[in-house]
Amino acid sequence: MIVADDHFDAERVAFLALGAIKGVGFETLRRFALADISFRSVIELDDAAEVRRLLGQSKLNLNHDVSEAWHDTRQRALEYANRRCQELALSGVSILFPKDRCFPRQLSDLRDAPCWLFVQGNVDVLSRPSLSVVGSRKASDDGVWLTQYVGHWLKEFDAPTVSGLAEGIDQYIHIASIKAKVPTIAFLGTGIFTDYPKGSDRVRDSIIGNGGAVATEYLMKESYSASNFVRRNRLQAALGRLLVPTEWAIKSGTAHTVRYAHTLRRPIAFLRTPLQPSLEWVPREYRPNNGFFTLPSDQDEFVSFVENNLKAQPKTSVTQLKLL
Repeated sequence: MIVADDHFDAERVAFLALGAIKGVGFETLRRFALADISFRSVIELDDAAEVRRLLGQSKLNLNHDVSEAWHDTRQRALEYANRRCQELALSGVSILFPKDRCFPRQLSDLRDAPCWLFVQGNVDVLSRPSLSVVGSRKASDDGVWLTQYVGHWLKEFDAPTVSGLAEGIDQYIHIASIKAKVPTIAFLGTGIFTDYPKGSDRVRDSIIGNGGAVATEYLMKESYSASNFVRRNRLQAALGRLLVPTEWAIKSGTAHTVRYAHTLRRPIAFLRTPLQPSLEWVPREYRPNNGFFTLPSDQDEFVSFVENNLKAQPKTSVTQLKLL
C-alpha cells in the first residue's frame, strides 16, 4: 500500500519504491518517465508477469510463486520508500518532476532534460535568472583571484550563482556568494546525501542556510563517477543565463560545461588576468557572441556583459548534447 503524506504524494513514493528494487536504477526509471508511464501505475500492478516485462526479467528475483514473490518485493520496496520519505522530509529535500510548477524551465532546453530532481533547500531559487561559474578543481592563484573578483560583483548582479560544489573554483564561488548574501546552487554528480567531496558539508550547510539549494538528478544511493560528473555539467550550463569559466583547459571537466553552454547558445564570459596568456588559445568556435575580458582593466565591459545577459531571455537551442 502506498502511504502518501504532506511532503510526498503517491507518485513520489512509488518512484522511490521502484528505485529500491534490486536491478531497477536510473535508466529504468528514466525509461518510464520518457514513455509517460507513471511510477505509481507500475508499483500498483498485481500482474507479476507484466511487472516482469516492464522491469526486465533480470530485475526481479521471481522464483516458484511469481505472484507471491512480486507482492513481497513490492511490500519491502514500499516500506523502504516510506522510510526514505521521512528522511528526505526531515532533511528538507523535495523531489521535483517536470510537470511541477517549481521545476526549472531552463532545463527543458536540453534534449536529455532531467526527468526528476532531488532538491535540498530553496526550490524557488532554481527558477531565477542565474549566473553559472565553474572552473578547475586544482585552482591556481590567478583562477582564485578571478573567481573572487567575480564574487565581489555578485551583490551588484543580484542573481543566484550555479556551480558544482567541487573543490577549487566551484567552492570558491559558493563561498563568495554566501559572503555576498546571494543564493547559490550546487549541482551534484552523486545522490543527494553522498558526502562528496569529503569535507564539503560545511559549505553545503551554508548554501542551504543562505537561501540556496543543492540539487541532483541521481538516485539516493548513487556514488560518484567520471561519467556522472560529465552528465551533471550539462545542468550547470543549462540553468544559468550565462556561463563564466574562471579557470579551465581544453581537455578538462570544465571544458564539457563550456561545450554544453555553447551548444545551448548560453553566452560565455572568458576571463584572464594581465599575467596570464592571451585568450587566443580559446577555440575559434567559441568566439562569436561571447565575451573576452582581461580583469581588472575590462571591468566595465565585463559587468555590462553579465548584467545584459542576466536580463535577456536566453536564446535556446534544443539539441542533442554529446558526452565528450
